[in-house]
Amino acid sequence: MIHFVVPFYNNEPNLEANVRALHHFLKQHLGGGFELVLCNDGSTDRSAEIAGRLARSFSRMRIVGYAPNRGRGFAVRFAAETCRGEYLIYADLDLPQTTDLGHILDMTRSLQDCQVVVGSRFLRESETQRIWRRRAVSWAYRLLVRLFFPKLKIKDPDAGFKGFRLDGLKLMNRLSCEDRWSWDLEMLIIARANGFSVAEIPIDWNERHDRYVSSVNIFRDGWEEFTGMFRIRKNLKRGLYKL
Repeated sequence: MIHFVVPFYNNEPNLEANVRALHHFLKQHLGGGFELVLCNDGSTDRSAEIAGRLARSFSRMRIVGYAPNRGRGFAVRFAAETCRGEYLIYADLDLPQTTDLGHILDMTRSLQDCQVVVGSRFLRESETQRIWRRRAVSWAYRLLVRLFFPKLKIKDPDAGFKGFRLDGLKLMNRLSCEDRWSWDLEMLIIARANGFSVAEIPIDWNERHDRYVSSVNIFRDGWEEFTGMFRIRKNLKRGLYKL
């Protein structure tokens, strides 16, 4: 069983179309071997109402959630505790708008051999088209990650598309301190610190089109990730990430 987790927060404009696209793809290619889990990260608009209506329409979909807003990392961690299968893949809601959903199958195959799989926009085989502000912030962030954590060796640590073997993810979540965007980096640091196998697979990514909608605030969320690096490095040095 693959649990496909999608956190959402105030995504009323694009939630229905993207969820329908994801569900259609998963049903077509995975049959009965999946569950689509929507995690409401404290939305205050009509997103929860829309998600509830969709969940009543699709048998292999359910909703979990809480209030108030806690962040993407908390959402994935919260949803993972409600899952009982073998694998968990999580993705940002905009995945159908930005990439070929066939990469989900690539990730599923890679999880047969690795405990953590990262969908990377920055491998040699990846084809990426980004909004220039996001490209600049991402370049600076990845440079700092390489300086702070030279042993990590991951080209796209904050990618919003990752897969895990669920038993390992639950173990790592016990050590996690980050709730928001820095959770992604923290999980990779925890995985490396405990000898978990980590792989990157190339994905194509295009956010330079009119349909692209994101709830990310480049400067606010960029600052959170920047300060998160200091917290994570401190915890790593203190040995807090060892199982």
